[in-house]
Order: sequence, then structure tokens, then C-alpha cells
Amino acid sequence: MSAGMGETMRTRAITSSLTARLSLTVPSASQTYEPLVRSALRQRLIHNIFAFSVAFTLVVSILLGGEDETSAFARLLSPGTWTMACLKWFVGVLPVIAMRKVYLTSAATPATSPAKMLTNAIAKPSTRRCLAVYTSCTLMLITLYMSSFTSEERENLRLNAFVKSRKHPYYLNGRLLFFVLAQLWLAASFLLRNIMLDRFVFRWTKPFNSSELPYSPSNLLKLSLTMALFTSFSLMVYSVAFGLSRMLALPLLLKLPVVSSIVRPFVAHFAKGTWTLTLPILHWSLLVRSFMMGLVTVMSWEFAESLFDAYVPQPIKVGTLTTDPNVTVVSGITTQDTVFAHFAYAELAELASDESSAGSARRTALFGDQKYSPSLWNVLARQSLLRLGQDYQTFLRRGASITPPVVVAPVIPKPKDPPSTPLIRKAIFKAPRQSPLGSMLDSVSSNSEISKAAAAVAGEMEERASQMHIPELFRSVAPSSAAAPAANAVLAKPASSIISGFIAQVESHSRDLVVGRCPAWLKETAITWNKWFYRERLNKVVEVCLPNRELDTLIIEALSRFVCASLSEDRYGVVQRDIPRILEAFLSFLSAIEGYQIEVNAKYTPPTPDELSQGDTKILEEKETMRLEVARAGDVLVVVSDALKTGVANISRTFSDKLVAFKFPPRTARKLQSFVDYT
Repeated sequence: MSAGMGETMRTRAITSSLTARLSLTVPSASQTYEPLVRSALRQRLIHNIFAFSVAFTLVVSILLGGEDETSAFARLLSPGTWTMACLKWFVGVLPVIAMRKVYLTSAATPATSPAKMLTNAIAKPSTRRCLAVYTSCTLMLITLYMSSFTSEERENLRLNAFVKSRKHPYYLNGRLLFFVLAQLWLAASFLLRNIMLDRFVFRWTKPFNSSELPYSPSNLLKLSLTMALFTSFSLMVYSVAFGLSRMLALPLLLKLPVVSSIVRPFVAHFAKGTWTLTLPILHWSLLVRSFMMGLVTVMSWEFAESLFDAYVPQPIKVGTLTTDPNVTVVSGITTQDTVFAHFAYAELAELASDESSAGSARRTALFGDQKYSPSLWNVLARQSLLRLGQDYQTFLRRGASITPPVVVAPVIPKPKDPPSTPLIRKAIFKAPRQSPLGSMLDSVSSNSEISKAAAAVAGEMEERASQMHIPELFRSVAPSSAAAPAANAVLAKPASSIISGFIAQVESHSRDLVVGRCPAWLKETAITWNKWFYRERLNKVVEVCLPNRELDTLIIEALSRFVCASLSEDRYGVVQRDIPRILEAFLSFLSAIEGYQIEVNAKYTPPTPDELSQGDTKILEEKETMRLEVARAGDVLVVVSDALKTGVANISRTFSDKLVAFKFPPRTARKLQSFVDYT
């Protein structure tokens, strides 16, 4: 019996209630944070941008959309006005807002001059798509505008498609052509303005008050005056370009063999009259009509763009909408999209500075998190220092991109051939003795030993003759063998290089011809414009070095405030372990910015007393321009340097003598000591 019980004891398994517990990781931003932010942005797009842009289009249609003597109050009560305003917004403004949403980017254009800005924009496929959107909206608005008139009204306005001529029924109406091309020119000019302003880049703005909204009276007045000046200048340039194309391009187009037969039945009558600068003034009503429609269009676009600039970058609080707000916000900083990272760090900075009991409780829970591995604070500190480190390296490279290392492919050794018996490829038998007559004939043949020796002697004599200064009269008229490779090289020269060289020569001669006939004032204006267009701006160079300066400021603010709050709210000392790394990152970044600030300030030298007494306008203007650019460059650097100084000063003031317990590198310790002594 005991043996049976022993057997039973040996085969029975011991049960236990202990199980392996898996550690949770912080969820990704695409699962928790980004859907909430997208929902909030969608609400802003519908309730703020769409609603206010529709209202603005309606108001503009009521005030400026009347072609008859109807009063504004009558147009307000007319259902047709409301219907036409909604159609104009749907076909002319809504696509522009959608385009702005689709092509919104967080990466600023790394351009230091207007020429580079325009070149980079032209190289992007999105620019051509944006031009197509603006052009399509303009054409649809023109169609709506023309459809609002009856045939008799269009005839009275002289905006029919063709002129009244039985002999030439397909001649295009010049007034309608001028009107349509003017609107397309304004659309292209508006896109060019957006490119120069780099408007498709996400611009971080702080919370604003009601006076800073686009629909405030002061901003509406500013928008109206700006767009009126922009439309006037664009139409003035368009009138000149239209006249030059009629005087220069159209006659040349009508002389081309194939193109002339296609174009002449439609535009041949344009080449008969003369173009003068006073010709557009004779059609003053057409100019006014073009100006008014263009003004209404660009004002609607500009107001919609201003709404987008104002509402989209505003901070979004989505943490409180979830059951665990700390996890949601911390997961938001792990995103790869800089726009979402802006919103996440803005919410973290507000949490770090919240002095209420609820804010203190959230920070305590954040510091003492043991649920996730790595913990919430470790994820926050690591992601923040990683982003600061990347921007610090970008600043040290002065905005240059990282050059990937060149990977050299390993050379695969060729396999050795197996040993083999060599083949004998010549006769192995003794040659028969040749007759005396055969030997004599072989000696005078072309491949005999005597012929080869004679050719070698002739080549050596020719080489010596080429090295001696012999008159051309006594040289051989036959081409030498040395000239053959040169001739082959000339023949082998690619045809593309010949064509490009010919085009360059034509451009050079044309430029010299135009410059030679231009007056002196026009030459000076062209030189000034060329210098302005291609000159690099110092403040733009500095902006390229700090592309994420607003995000860096939020990171520094959030980290420094969390560190200061950890002195009383961190129960386990989790944050204190990262203080040396945080301070070292801050002070290294600050030292680099201060060194670059000294380098930037050295680029400006005040005018000497001799230069002031001589009154050289050119030198004084150049120095004043440099002074302004240095000041603007300093404003860019101050954004990050002030945040770093404030963060280090707050930590030094909060911990004061307790910083002695931490170990710092000598360079960091010396820099930190100056802050400790000051505070």
C-alpha cells in the first residue's frame, strides 16, 4: 500500500496560482492620439473654416456682386443671390480649402532666397496640381459669371465668344479673351504669392483673442486693402504682358508654317491693329469689370486661407476625453508626424504648468507609473531628448542633410581555372626548305620582316619631324596617324553638347543685344531686381538651421517644468535620474546657439565715420540691409535660446544646492555653475 501511495505521489503534478505576467507597452499614436486630433480638426474645418468662408462669400456677393442698379438690401432678400453665392463657394473656394488641407506639410522649404524658393516649388509635383486647382476654380467662376447674363446682356457688354463678322465668323472676341486671361493671370499670381510666403507649411501659433481673428473689423479692413493693392498691381503687370505678347509673340506665331494655319482663323485680326499703352484705358469698363471679379475671387481665397492659418494650429486638448489621459498624451509624442507632435507637446506643457490639484494628481500618476514597460516617464524623456538631439545635430550641420555612407560592394574573387595541359597552336614538324625564288618574293611582300622594319623607321622619322619646327610647306600633305584620334574625337562629340552650346551662344548674343539697346535706368532696375531675387537672406539661412524651433521650445518647456514639479511630486525619484541628461542636452544646445549668435553678429559692421561723411548711398544701404537681416536672424535664434535659458534657470532655482548630488561633464558643470550663481 505504501508502494502504491509512493507511486501516486511521484506522478501527481503540483498546481500553482502564479502565472507569467506580460508587460504592457505604451500604445502607438495612430491607435490612441491621432484619431482624436483628426476628429477635432474635422470639427474645426466644418464649423469654423467652412461656415465663416461661406458667410464671407455671401457678404461679398451682396456688397460687390451686383451688375445692375439693384440695391444691396434687395440682393440680400433675393434667393438668387444666396444660390449664386453658395455655388461660387462650392466651385471656387471649397476646392482651394481642400487643396490646402491635402498639401499641408510640417517641413519648411529649405530655401534662402526667392530664386531658390521658386525653383524648389516648381520642382514639386504638388505645385502643378495647385496651379490646376486655382485655374479650374477660376474657369468655373467665370462660367458662373457669364451664365448669370442673358444673351442680350452679354451682347450689350460685348462679351460674346466671337465677333460679329460674316466674312470671318470664327474671330475670337478680344474683350472676352482679355477678361478670361486676366482672371487666369490673377490665379497664377495668387499661387505665386502663396509660394513666396511658404503658406503650405504648418505654422504654430499661440492661442489668440477675438481681436486677432480673421473676421475682426481691423483684419477685414487689412485684408481688403491688401487684396485691392495686389489685384491692381497684378492687372497692371498683366496689361503690359498682354500688350507685349500681342506685339512680339503673336506676329511670330503667325509666321510659323504649321501653327499659322491653325491659329490664323481665330486670331488673325489681332495683328492688324496697333497696341499702345493707352489702349486698355479706352476699354475702361472692361478693366473695371476684370478688377472687380478678380478682387472678389482673391478676397474669398485669402479669407479662407486666413481662417485655415488661424484655426488649424490652435492647441487641441484630447487627453481628457479618454479614460487614461496620461497614456493618450504620451503616446501622441511617439508619432512621426511633426504636426501631431506639436499638439501633443502643447498639451504636455500645459499639464506640466497646471497648478491645480487635478494637474498635480496627473503628474504624480505620470511619475509613478509602473503599469507600462518602459514607463510613461521613460517614454516621455527618451522621445523628447531624441527629438532635441536630432535638431541639435541638424543645427550643428547648419541645416544640411545627412549624407549616407557609400557602401562599397565586396569584390568577389574569380575562381581559379583548373590546371590543364596547354595546347600547342604552331606546327610541330620542321618546315620544308623554301626555294630561293620563294624567299625573294616573301621579302618584298607587305607583311615581310623588311616591310615591318621600314614602317617602324617611317613612324619614328614622322614623330621626330613633328617635334621639329619644320615649315608647313615641307611637311607631307597626307594626314598623319596622330591626327586620326583627334578627328575621331571630334566626330564622337555628342550632338546634345553641340546643341546646348549653340543655344547658350544664342542666349548670350540675344542678352547682349537687348542690354545694348536698353536705357541706363532700365539696366539699373534689372540689376537691382536680379540682385534682390538671387541674394541669400541671412535670416533664412538661420531658419534652415532651426527648422523645428517652435516644437523644440515646447519640448524644452515641458521637460523643464516636469523636472521642477518632480521635486515634490515624484515619490520614487524616477525623474531625478534623468536630470543630468536633460541639463547636459539643454546646455550643449545653448552653447552651440550662443556660438552661432556671435558668428552671425560679426557679419554686421557699423558704418565708419568716413563712410557717413562721404554719404555713399550704396554702401550705407547695404550695411543697413545687413543690420536688419542680422536682427531678424537673432530673433530666430532667440526663440530656442530663451526657452533653454528659462528652462535651465528654473531647474537651477528649484533644486539649487541639491544639484551637487549629480555628476556632470566638466564643460556642462562650468556652464551650469553660471546659472546657479545667477539664481
